[in-house]
Amino acid sequence: MELTYQETIEKLKNEFRDCADFQLGEIRAGENRLALAYFRGLCDRTAVSETVLRPMLACLRQKRFRGNFGEVLRNGSMAFPGDYGEVSLALLRGDAFLAVENQSGVFFCLAPVFAGVSRAVTQPETDVTLRGPRLGFVEDTDKSMVLLRQFLRTGDLKFTSLYLGDVTRTRITIAYLESRADLSFVEDLKNRLASLEASAVMDAGYLELLLQGKRNPLFPLMGSTEKVDKAASKLLAGRVALLVDGSPFVLTAPYVFGESLQSAEDYLRTPYYATAIRCLRLLSLVVSIFLPALFVALGEFHPELLPRAILDTLGSSREGLPFPLFWECFFSLLVFELVREVGVRMPRTVGDAVGLVASIILGDAAVEAGLASTLVIMAVALSAVCAFIVPAMMYATVLLRFSFLFLGGFFGLPGICVGLCFLIASVSRLESFGVPYLSPLSPVNPKGLQDLLLTLPKKTLGRREEL
Repeated sequence: MELTYQETIEKLKNEFRDCADFQLGEIRAGENRLALAYFRGLCDRTAVSETVLRPMLACLRQKRFRGNFGEVLRNGSMAFPGDYGEVSLALLRGDAFLAVENQSGVFFCLAPVFAGVSRAVTQPETDVTLRGPRLGFVEDTDKSMVLLRQFLRTGDLKFTSLYLGDVTRTRITIAYLESRADLSFVEDLKNRLASLEASAVMDAGYLELLLQGKRNPLFPLMGSTEKVDKAASKLLAGRVALLVDGSPFVLTAPYVFGESLQSAEDYLRTPYYATAIRCLRLLSLVVSIFLPALFVALGEFHPELLPRAILDTLGSSREGLPFPLFWECFFSLLVFELVREVGVRMPRTVGDAVGLVASIILGDAAVEAGLASTLVIMAVALSAVCAFIVPAMMYATVLLRFSFLFLGGFFGLPGICVGLCFLIASVSRLESFGVPYLSPLSPVNPKGLQDLLLTLPKKTLGRREEL
């Protein structure tokens, strides 16, 4: 439906009638009627006055205007809306809207004069590295796109945007390398995003949950990073990135288990050391999940499997304690999770100190009061610390640790073995947008194994992965 001058003005007044920051003014200049609309705060008022209103008025007073906004405003980023929805969305995005009516017709223009609040580019706090680039994404998608362009200076880097959320109308930008990404997957992802029904998308985490659909997997099915170089390397490998306006985290898909053991810094070290560190991460993940469960199962159900010296130490350390070994481990793990949550939620200036002091005091007090043994405190602390080495799996690790603790505490080693079989079967069935979660281990891909636990940068850097 073709826009008319009066109908557009009336719709704007109706939609934004109680918005104190909305500005709409009409001016007559000769035979011309001019309307200017914008949001204070979102738009630079000086730019609106000097680069939009002043040149338009000068033009309208001198000659008849015939829609030549480009000659008058000299702004290459102008847009010309085809319906009212484009006008409304552009105003909320930070554009100024111009409408001119005269004997030649009705002309509309959207001029970008955005001046919204945006923070500077800083080092990301979640992906910390000692070497390598330290640029982090910001909440402004336009700035994030520029940062990606700085790493991938090629015309193959494509960006496609759409809007989600009936209320928030959040811009979602799909980034991919046309020569490396699977274009059928890119098209499928566009269709999935277009079919999503949501009233609000406030963060990349919202989008990740929406894309999972009815499934609620325990493990993450999409990567998440603040580091620009890490996202660029994923695009080089053939993956697709999702930039969400208002979130500094960029999602990447597909995502496989092996990525949780990798770090951007691995490729900046010697291959031998990087391989050893990846093996250490895998070992830490196993220890974090199974150590408390094995400790309880061996101590209560299978003490004959323990060396005599360890068994004697365990017996002497637990002499006189009121709780069984299972409940001792359970309450120790629960207290640690409470302390960790306190440290996370408190302001950073006091959170680290509160978490450290609380851990030391509570652990020492529990041992002194005869409520917990030193071996249990050590096992719980080691298990909890190992979870932080693999941040992508940290929250899944917490739930698995408690689950296996219950299996080991009530059924011993047979219970742990049954739970392990069930876990392997569940993970083997998982797929991330059609890609097996355990790829390249299952199904086996010899080339992919060169970048799983092994680190062979000369063979894998910049290579497109076969997913």
